[in-house]
Amino acid sequence: MASQTGILGLQGTVGGLVFRKDGSVSQKPASNKAAFAGSASMARTRENAAEFGLAAKYSKLLRDSLRVAIASASDSRVTSRLTQKMRAIIGLDDTNDRGQRVFDASNLAPLLGFNFNAGAGISQTMYFQYEVAGNGSNVTMSIPALNPASDIAAPQGATHFEVVFAVSDLDMEALTYTNGVVAAPLGILPLTSAPLVNQAVVATFPAAPVDAHLVVGVVGINFYQQINGKFYPLNNNSTNPLAIEYVA
Repeated sequence: MASQTGILGLQGTVGGLVFRKDGSVSQKPASNKAAFAGSASMARTRENAAEFGLAAKYSKLLRDSLRVAIASASDSRVTSRLTQKMRAIIGLDDTNDRGQRVFDASNLAPLLGFNFNAGAGISQTMYFQYEVAGNGSNVTMSIPALNPASDIAAPQGATHFEVVFAVSDLDMEALTYTNGVVAAPLGILPLTSAPLVNQAVVATFPAAPVDAHLVVGVVGINFYQQINGKFYPLNNNSTNPLAIEYVA
């Protein structure tokens, strides 16, 4: 707001004019918002901003759909790292113009192997073989053999473990998701338990996902400490790995 600094002097903005202390007067510059919206020189900036905003929405949708699993295994930069992956997928759209590119179900490669917890890699924690495959409305994690004593690198203080498997069906256009219901999970097991063989954990959707959707399956492991018959998650979830091991 303008203020009177003398009998005739003004300082501030009046009617689009800027009055300065040194007595000079200039026209108020156009707002950055107006320049951003209409300037030809900022076309690339507008395009990048539009696609980054969409990538952030995709990232949030995926994180929301798997929030229970991610809550036990994620780092402080997971949001920015996943948004970067989504931005890479948008950049692979070879149909739409820049600034209007979107998710395409044929461009899923950047997501496979994404680790939600950069400080705890699956390959450094889970040494047993597993396979994740989809068939209709089912996505199955198969484990041929698992010997906890030799196949799991448990952190200090852990007494039990839990294999994590979760899947979600994401409609990237409507920004909605459906979770698969996991039947017969392995549960919380002692690290000293006997070897397991031919285990299968099945996640089932209400209906088979459509081809245009993104189906994501994550695999991980949570560690616990048993005290007086109760299972306590380790305070620092940096030891729990979780990664995207299935996309379709």
